[in-house]
Amino acid sequence: MVTINDVAKLAGVSRSTASRAFTPNSSIKQITKEKVFAAAKQLNYSPNFSARSLVTQKKYVIGVFMSRIHADMSTYFSNIISSANAGLPSNYLLSVAGIDQLEDFDQSVRNRFDGVIVVSQSKNDDTFIDKLKEARIPTVVVLRRVDLPEIDNIYANDRVAMHNLVQYIYRQGHRRLGIINGSAEFITSEVRYIGIKEQAEKLKMSIIPFATKQGQFSLTTGEVMMNKILNLPRSDWPTCVICASDDIALGALKACHQHDLSVPRDISITGFDNIPYSMVSTPSLTTIENPLSLMIENGMKFLLQRISNSATERQTLVIEPSLIIRSSVSPQ
Repeated sequence: MVTINDVAKLAGVSRSTASRAFTPNSSIKQITKEKVFAAAKQLNYSPNFSARSLVTQKKYVIGVFMSRIHADMSTYFSNIISSANAGLPSNYLLSVAGIDQLEDFDQSVRNRFDGVIVVSQSKNDDTFIDKLKEARIPTVVVLRRVDLPEIDNIYANDRVAMHNLVQYIYRQGHRRLGIINGSAEFITSEVRYIGIKEQAEKLKMSIIPFATKQGQFSLTTGEVMMNKILNLPRSDWPTCVICASDDIALGALKACHQHDLSVPRDISITGFDNIPYSMVSTPSLTTIENPLSLMIENGMKFLLQRISNSATERQTLVIEPSLIIRSSVSPQ
C-alpha cells in the first residue's frame, strides 16, 4: 500500500511537506506542490481525507445554501454551482441546499461543514445565518447586503444599476415606464424597484400604476403580467417595461408576440441578469450584467481565507453591475 512517506521520498521532500501539499492554502511553494502531486500521480496515491479529518477536525465539505431552490432557476442555479465549483479546492466536496427546506439545523448543518456560502435573497435567511454564526461555522453571505460584523459579505449595487438603466431609457426618449417585478419577499426586488423609482422621479418620468406588476422571477410571471399590461387601453400603455430579471423579460416578449406586437417598435422591454438566452432572443435584450459569478468566486476566496484563519478583519465587497445595450429599446 502506497503511503504519504512513499510520495515524500519520490518527491524529495519531508513527510510533513508532502502532507501539507494536499491542504488548501498551505504555505508551501507552488513548484513543491507540483512535485508532490506528480509523485502522487505516479504512485497512484490518494490522500485519506476521512482519516485526516479525525486529526485536523476538518470535514472537507463546503456548503452552498440558497434562499430556495425552485424549477424556474435553471440558468441562475447552474451559474452559482459552476462558479463555486471553479474555486473549490480539489480535496473538498460541494454540498448544495435550499434554506427553506431545512427542518433541523443541528442534524443537517452543525458539524458537517468547514464553511458555508449563503446566497441570500431574503431577510428570512437571517435566522439561518445567526445559527451559522452561533455554531462558529465560517460564513460568507453573497447577493444581498448584511450588516453583521462577524460575517463576510459580497453584493452587487443593484440600486445604482437601475439608476443607469433608467437614465439610458430616458436618453432614448421614453417618459412612461411600466415595471414587472419579482418575488415580494426578495430584497433584490425591493432594491431594484427603489432604484427605478428614484431615477424616474429625478428625471420626471411617469411610472404607470396599472402597468406596475409583481410576481415571481419567472417566465410565467413575465408572460402573465405583460398580458395584463397589454390588455389596458393602448393610450395607458407605458412606452418601456422594465423587468426585474431576464426570465421575466423573456416571458414579456412572448406575450408581445402573442399580441402580434413588435418589440421595440410597439413597446420596449428591458431585463436584468444577462443570461445567455438574453443574447439570442428576438430582439436581443437590453439588460444589466448581474455579476453573480464574480460574487460567488470572491465568496469562495473569502471563505477559504476564513477557514485557514488568514483573514482577521471582516471582508466586504460591493460590485457594480454593467449596463448591456442591445436591441429591445427603441428611440422615441
